[in-house]
Amino acid sequence: MQLGLRMTEFRSRMNRAATPPGAPWSWVWRGGLVALCIVFAFSTQLLFQLDLYANWPLPDILLGWLDHLMDQLIVGGCIFAAVALASLLPMKTSAGRHGLMLVSIALGALAGEALLMLRLPLPQDVSVAAVLFAKSVRWMAIGALAYAFFVFRRQAEHAAAQVHDSDLQRVQIDLQMTQARLQSLRAYIEPHFLFNTLANVHRLYRTEPERGRAMLANFIAYVRAVLPQIRHDQTTLRQDVELARAYLDVLQVRMGARLQVRFDVPDELAALPFPPLALSTLTENAIKHGLNPLPEGGAIEVTARLANGHLTVGVADTGAGLRSSSGTGGGLANLRARLAALYGDAARLELEANVPRGIRATISVPLKAPAAEIA
Repeated sequence: MQLGLRMTEFRSRMNRAATPPGAPWSWVWRGGLVALCIVFAFSTQLLFQLDLYANWPLPDILLGWLDHLMDQLIVGGCIFAAVALASLLPMKTSAGRHGLMLVSIALGALAGEALLMLRLPLPQDVSVAAVLFAKSVRWMAIGALAYAFFVFRRQAEHAAAQVHDSDLQRVQIDLQMTQARLQSLRAYIEPHFLFNTLANVHRLYRTEPERGRAMLANFIAYVRAVLPQIRHDQTTLRQDVELARAYLDVLQVRMGARLQVRFDVPDELAALPFPPLALSTLTENAIKHGLNPLPEGGAIEVTARLANGHLTVGVADTGAGLRSSSGTGGGLANLRARLAALYGDAARLELEANVPRGIRATISVPLKAPAAEIA
């Protein structure tokens, strides 16, 4: 149930992220809408000149306002067109982009006011350049303020998008960890393992009660070790070693002399953080693909070392060795995905041939806290 809810949340957030807020064409129509609002607001200044209502009839005032609105639309349209065309030009730096936008606003204002002067020529004794510059400066200031608003708004949306992406990444990591826990739980307490263990306990209690009691105690220890790890994103090396040891103890009673186990994990490394069920995945893979195919079985050695700021944990077996499917199983693929989600490129899972035969699987994780904890 919880996994289904997390999947639904993840998909809905991914769908919302499919259309980024900073898409170019969305800014074009938004800019056009803002420009239209600015033009309309400035055109209404005429309607607030109260002395006009004392000297002119209302229809004439409205016609004058419409004529004034048309003038504003011409200038505003020229500025918007210049900015829209400038936004299509590629710029390598943000400073260059801002400079280009401000120049386009100035050119658009000059072009718009020039068109108005062609529509309504000035008296001959009036300096065209002075009037053109004076009227354009007002529009330059208005355009620069509007552009500054857009820049700050876009930066705010970009920051929100980054937070959104980070949130999506956390949800994805959480989802992967939930899937990993469920898959690991199915892998280790799956029906055939449970039934085989209980059947062996039942048989041994009738034939060899001492071994039966030992196997039941090992199985209880295993269940007690695996359940807490299902609920946590991060455990310690000691906890994962205890889980792997309990799992191998159960199988050792069942397999007898076919399974030899050796642990070489220094006590000073036991308290270091380690991804849950990672070591158990390697031991399960060694049993399933390494020792089970061989009638004589083999040996498994678990080691842990600390070097160059990384904790390296290895599982070596003397089983069937590397095959085409050894590194592509679902358990190892899932483990690689979990390591990548938690540590990025800082963690590694490597498979190599063991000497004289078998496979050595090694996990190397950094000592720093994983990305999931930092977030």
